[in-house]
Amino acid sequence: MSLSSLIQVGVPIAAATAFGFWVTPGPWHRKVPAEITAADYVAAAPACLRHAVYLLADPEQTDVMLANLKLGSFDTGFPLVDRWDYDRHGLHVDVLMMGGQKFEDWANDGIRSQLATYLGAEQVTVTSPAPSWVRLQVRVHDTLAEPATTPVTVHKGVDLEAAHIGIREDGEPWLLRILYSHILLAGATGSGKGSVLWSVLNAVGPAIKAKLVDVRLGDPKGGAEFGRGADRLFTRFAIDSAGILAMLTEAAAEMDERLARMRAAGIRKLVPSVDEPLILIIIDEAASLSSYATRDDQEKFRVLIGQLLSKGRAAGVTVIAALQDPSKETMPNRQLFPVRVGLRLDEPTQNAMVHGQGAKDRGARCHEITDTTPGVGYVGEDGTTEFVRVRAFWVSDDDADAIVDAYSPAPEITGPAEDYTGFDPDDLGDDDIPGDGYAGPAVAA
Repeated sequence: MSLSSLIQVGVPIAAATAFGFWVTPGPWHRKVPAEITAADYVAAAPACLRHAVYLLADPEQTDVMLANLKLGSFDTGFPLVDRWDYDRHGLHVDVLMMGGQKFEDWANDGIRSQLATYLGAEQVTVTSPAPSWVRLQVRVHDTLAEPATTPVTVHKGVDLEAAHIGIREDGEPWLLRILYSHILLAGATGSGKGSVLWSVLNAVGPAIKAKLVDVRLGDPKGGAEFGRGADRLFTRFAIDSAGILAMLTEAAAEMDERLARMRAAGIRKLVPSVDEPLILIIIDEAASLSSYATRDDQEKFRVLIGQLLSKGRAAGVTVIAALQDPSKETMPNRQLFPVRVGLRLDEPTQNAMVHGQGAKDRGARCHEITDTTPGVGYVGEDGTTEFVRVRAFWVSDDDADAIVDAYSPAPEITGPAEDYTGFDPDDLGDDDIPGDGYAGPAVAA
């Protein structure tokens, strides 16, 4: 059985088939009616999950596994395996930890690896849905393995606080807050940063066309990635340090002017309009200014980015910074980004650089993303300790061209290029046509 033919929806397949007369879609508990045996569960399970079901459907087998992993013993007792159920990835198991145990006892790499071996899975992830509880995710199917469907241009309104830029691993849309936010996007070469940024542009495209969003983009790679949008989709486009710093300087001055107007009018948060649009600043390969430019340019960049990040959200100024190396030296103001997206990273320590200390144990494992799944990443936001695994839409060169064509605002007509003073619309020429406004040649008195 191929992995792609596995469970596609979060309902128990066996419950819907062999045991539909007893089990409705929902959790399966360890305590089951006597007439249904562990062997019945194993026989009804998908082939690649039968070993896991064999261990979980029989409490004695489960206890042996936990004892061998030193997560319980026959002398002191065992954690309570409360329920297990099929889901989109394979199955998940909810466990009430024993007194004295902590989340790290289950989430460390060694235990996860041993659990995967015992349960016959490629991977077991561990999260904590509630205090004292852990959830083991037995993964035999990656719902994000295939590229997300190419985005389709939308000609309706868009929610700037919930822009649709991809899919989550639970099948729900990946909605990203653009307005009143700043976003740090980190990923190694080839991890899919370009697709994330183009997906953002596609998602807010209708607002760009309506001139409710003013996009200003810095592309230090010389325009190779985003040059097709210069002078069309973007109101500012810079490809070198001097140009990008000038763009940021202008944006910071506009932000301060807005804040002064808002203060005078008693407005706490700007609502984008044609007169005062959301200023969306995107900087690709930000390290070219934060680390690899001259010292003076690095300092100017640090100050300008700090100003925009610390004061911009209420004024309708959003910064998206993309980089390969998420170290503090590369992005010194990274703590000012409330939304952080980590794509594939090279080192385990880089998880903490993007998502904070303990991020790896809490589920953000960017270093384990394969190079065959560009656009896959983990999203973290201020105010929550949970991470969401996502995949951005795949955007080809043709797709990017279509986005530019669909959403570039029409050029403004500033007025006639020539002087038509004295033009008589009724004059059709110098031929003698009655009523055409031509009076004939002048005659001397």
